[in-house]
Amino acid sequence: MYAVLGETATLIDTGNPGEKSFYQLKSKLQEHNLSFKDFDHIIVTHMHTDHCGGVSLIQQEASLPVYVHELARPVITGGEAEFNRINQFFSDFLQECGADPAVHQHARKYKEEIWQNVHYVNDGDEVYIGGTPYNVLHVPGHSQTDILLIDEEQGITFVGDHIIPELAVNAFIEPPVPGSKHRPSPLIQYRDSLIRSKGRNLGRCYSGHGLPFTQHIELIDKRLAQQDARCQQIHQVLKEGYKNVFEICQEVYPHLKGGIVFLGLSQIQGHLDLMEVRNEVMKEERDSIVYKLI
Repeated sequence: MYAVLGETATLIDTGNPGEKSFYQLKSKLQEHNLSFKDFDHIIVTHMHTDHCGGVSLIQQEASLPVYVHELARPVITGGEAEFNRINQFFSDFLQECGADPAVHQHARKYKEEIWQNVHYVNDGDEVYIGGTPYNVLHVPGHSQTDILLIDEEQGITFVGDHIIPELAVNAFIEPPVPGSKHRPSPLIQYRDSLIRSKGRNLGRCYSGHGLPFTQHIELIDKRLAQQDARCQQIHQVLKEGYKNVFEICQEVYPHLKGGIVFLGLSQIQGHLDLMEVRNEVMKEERDSIVYKLI
């Protein structure tokens, strides 16, 4: 989360859902003689709960407009029906991987959260942060809604979770948009997004986790190389013969148990998508999706 002060004050991301996070943020702002009513609007870098979870409670205290990428619309407006559609997708995905949803699906309960005065942005749009214009760069991969907020003149970028020096970001499997049958291929998207952002003058980058950094080109090259290395590791696992995604995950990430197995499955499936495009693996559907080397 960032409170950016200039001609105006803008809040970037809102923290986790729930009153504990809300009051922690409120207290932190009070230390700097700020309240939620001092801000002009909220900008959400992507629709993960640790970044957008506080919107509803903040808007109950201060009727701030919120800016978020257009692909967030189904979740924000779809209510319980969209929540159930997403849950069903993840249950089906786990089964296709060879995992048991009863054991490995993270339990979620629907809780209605109504966002007011939502403005949807797209790639190339302009938003104001602290009174200064920033360019929106859509960088799907980590989520479908990830955006960078770039001021190339000042050399400042708010990167959300797109790139983080301290950790390699997961490209999460997500359901298709309503009305579509085909899910996105997030790692392929993420690599394309990394290459796009590599070509921009990001300057000093402020991420959603960790310290600010400046060497974004070197970091992106490192992440791309790590992804290629993971593909090679999966290639070695598949030399043993047919394996489903869950079996590969158990070999690559043996420490993952219960609901967090999805993190590993998402990583493995993303890399398999990439390897399939590269003609390094092929898949057959049996009881679940099974991959073998060509």
